[in-house]
Amino acid sequence: MIFKRLRWKITVSYMSVVILSMLILGTYLLNSLDDYFYHSIEKRLTTQALLAAKLVAAQNGHSDTNGLDQLAKQISQDVQARVTIISGTGVVLGDSERDATSMENHINRPEVQAAAKKGAGSAIRYSNTLDTDMMYVALPINTDGGAGYMRLALPLTEIKHAFLGLWSDVLKAILLAFLITIPVGLTLGKRITGPVEQLIEFARQIAKGNYDGRIKVKSGDEIEKLASTLEEMANTIKEKVRLISEGKNKLEAVLASMSSGVIFIDKLGRIDLVNPAAEKFLAFLIKRGADIPHGSSIRYSALSSAIDEALQKGQVIEQEVKIFVPEEAILEVIVSPFRDQSGALNGVVAVMHDISHIRKLEKIRTEFVDNVSHELKTPVTAIKGFTETLLDGAMYQQDTCREFIEIIDNETARLSRLVHELLDLSKIESKPMQIKTSPVDINEIVRDTAAKLRGQIDSAGLELKLSLPNKPVITKANSDMIDQVLINLIDNAMKYTHTAGRIAVEVAEDDQNAVIWVRDNGIGIPAKDLDRIFERFYRVDKTRSRAMGGTGLGLSIVKHIVELHGGTVGVQSTPGVGSEFFFTLPKIT
Repeated sequence: MIFKRLRWKITVSYMSVVILSMLILGTYLLNSLDDYFYHSIEKRLTTQALLAAKLVAAQNGHSDTNGLDQLAKQISQDVQARVTIISGTGVVLGDSERDATSMENHINRPEVQAAAKKGAGSAIRYSNTLDTDMMYVALPINTDGGAGYMRLALPLTEIKHAFLGLWSDVLKAILLAFLITIPVGLTLGKRITGPVEQLIEFARQIAKGNYDGRIKVKSGDEIEKLASTLEEMANTIKEKVRLISEGKNKLEAVLASMSSGVIFIDKLGRIDLVNPAAEKFLAFLIKRGADIPHGSSIRYSALSSAIDEALQKGQVIEQEVKIFVPEEAILEVIVSPFRDQSGALNGVVAVMHDISHIRKLEKIRTEFVDNVSHELKTPVTAIKGFTETLLDGAMYQQDTCREFIEIIDNETARLSRLVHELLDLSKIESKPMQIKTSPVDINEIVRDTAAKLRGQIDSAGLELKLSLPNKPVITKANSDMIDQVLINLIDNAMKYTHTAGRIAVEVAEDDQNAVIWVRDNGIGIPAKDLDRIFERFYRVDKTRSRAMGGTGLGLSIVKHIVELHGGTVGVQSTPGVGSEFFFTLPKIT
């Protein structure tokens, strides 16, 4: 409503103050005038009564009742007041308005009593005789004929009429002030509410997030100070909001860049925030909504149970969760409570780390230790067994002794190769490893490697065919390491290719890489083994590989050397048809 606005409240307040002030002032002035007039009339009547009393006293009491009655009328005409002459006993001896003989005894009149006691008396009361309010003044009269009282009375009708007129004037003045106060109050109210409305609008802009506004108030009073304070507050809020926004952006950037999944759950168990990694881990099984509990959004019971336990106990809960979508993985989940300043639980944050690789490495490490132990134990056991047999007397049997020594020599050579390849693999896997590279022609490396292995290939009854481009294929590599890659791949082909088989080495290239193929028409590799063929100590046919002196590390060394050069390695194979190993090396353009 309009009257609830500050401007009207101020106007009404001004009007109330002005009108109330005029009422108080008018009442005070009229009361003062009333007292003044009554006092003046009383003083006048007292003076006139004194003169009249002296006049009656001058008659020396010789006048009879009729004479005193006439004297009262005569004095009344002179003083313009009612005159009553009263005896010492209260009998009316003369009156200017009525017949004295018909009037009652006046000894008990207040003014007469006061005159008798104090020498003068006055009273205001209603006169039944004249039917109006009168002011009475009485003075004693002392004559030779005895004591008496002179009383003068004056009606107050004119004074009352005059006061009614004054009250009418006061009310008119109040009405005029009321009419004047409205525009004046509105004007003054506008001067006050104008800046206040600016402050309100400025506050609205702050609420909307606009902190750059300014208030044009130059009143020099508290409102200007308030405007200045609001501007300072806006600047402070702007800075706080900026810092909060920066912190939020940093948090979002950190959460977005984290490889770990993060989920914030409020104290009611509802999901507040999920970072991209968590969305990836949990795929389409998670939904965010104000009224959706985490149990309906997270379908993995182990994760949901860990969150519930952390919310109930207010403690850190750790749990491993196995997920299956979008791919099978193992997550290490740490659910931690977070609290407000008072220590009350506000919710929990669940952080998820993909430890699938760690678990895989732990498995590989275990298998590696087992394989190394087995690979070392086998030749050592053989050497020890044949040595003990020789010591027990077989060394004196020439044929047997020679056979056993050859076996010991082979096992020793195998053990030596195993140790050397383990050392090579360990060296290659060391991080970081600096290798010396230089521009080399892959064709030349292939020719040199083939020349080294030609004798062994011929002895095995195999055919080696090279297919090389007519132009050099230049790549930046360590020639000795690439030579080792080729030796391992060709040696592997020799082990798994039957007599009269064929081994082919081909060099090709595309826009960015040199591609080297080593093909054979051997026994091939089953499809189930292709993904693990480059793992350490992994053998498709363990008996055949070990019997042929294989250590199970050759292909693993190949993979590490190629990747160290920035290339890739792969295999294609069909059982009974043969295998095709290939690796790539970046070209120098």
